[in-house]
Amino acid sequence: MKPSPREGAKALIRDYLLILVGSALYAVSTVLFIFPDSLLLGGTSGISVILEAYLPFSPGTILMAINLALIVLAFFVLGREMATKTLVGSVATTLLIGLFEGLIPLTGPVLPNIYLSALVGAGIVAVASGVMFYVQSSSGGTDIIALIVKKFFRIHIGRALLITDVLIVLVGGLLSGIPILIGSFAGLLVKTLGIDLVIWMIQKVQKKGGEDATPGQQGD
Repeated sequence: MKPSPREGAKALIRDYLLILVGSALYAVSTVLFIFPDSLLLGGTSGISVILEAYLPFSPGTILMAINLALIVLAFFVLGREMATKTLVGSVATTLLIGLFEGLIPLTGPVLPNIYLSALVGAGIVAVASGVMFYVQSSSGGTDIIALIVKKFFRIHIGRALLITDVLIVLVGGLLSGIPILIGSFAGLLVKTLGIDLVIWMIQKVQKKGGEDATPGQQGD
């Protein structure tokens, strides 16, 4: 049954609130755990960490430039509704990363162990990305590529991300050293497996509550 305009408006507001929550979690995790240890979890955050060594810009600035280019691609391939949500998620995540970089000036890693930083950071990113993917949005970057892969091939979002991110982690890790390579791969696995788990848990809660779980078909 088609939802009423009131129900549709409520669902849309819920979706955008979840996008903002996901963006905030993603940004906090990136600034506190990913950037300080130069970890590579794939995506444009990984590319920005690699390029930071060769360009006179912060990772947040590089991230913004790459995301803007991919957003244009999203509008052509994903369609207006999904691309608009992805635009909001990408812009919010990118701006919040820049904001948190300024508000939280770090002189070194928050956690004393690079592998612990990878696991904690990736776990938070998995929750953030899972929430955004569930409402057909993303934080931008290679998440957009994963959404495009999901559109044309029946594949879990986490697996699509794994395919697109492994090369970034491999190249960046080899350039950065073995500890970063191992930590990044561990974080990447936590992120990609965690995203599918988060989407599955949201779907399960929605089914128990008797609500329409249509947005969650993203992770099927």
